[in-house]
Amino acid sequence: MQRWIVLTVLTSALTGLAAPAQAVGPAPAPAKDSAGIDVTLGDVVIDPKIPSRARVSVSYLCSVADEARSLTVSVEQQDPEDSSSKAFGSSRTPDTDIVCDGTVQQRQLLVQSKTVNWIAGADAIAIATVSNIGSTPSAAADSRRVKLVVG
Repeated sequence: MQRWIVLTVLTSALTGLAAPAQAVGPAPAPAKDSAGIDVTLGDVVIDPKIPSRARVSVSYLCSVADEARSLTVSVEQQDPEDSSSKAFGSSRTPDTDIVCDGTVQQRQLLVQSKTVNWIAGADAIAIATVSNIGSTPSAAADSRRVKLVVG
């Protein structure tokens, strides 16, 4: 009986400690960039000499970056005649290659299919993402359905 009373008293005392913590001190500083990030996909063109390679045009805008940043592009295409066959690939640029100076930048990235060759005239899904960890918001993306053409 005495153990039950001690356990009840201890549980009651600890319940008061479980109240949510309140922040003390100044609020955290806002993110350095309030202009945000913008990214827009352009054309996706199949390399005529290497049909497993596509060139993706991307334009992006981000402000000055003191933190990690990246540009990633991925393309996925299902064979319209064979539902089990899917071409896909992605490409990511090193953060040192991403210019974030508040002006619109144009880039072309090569995306190599990891499985089968790209099919001209067939629909594909293209996605471009720019991230800039020090900005608000920290990333932006554009995605769309495109018909691949041979360039």
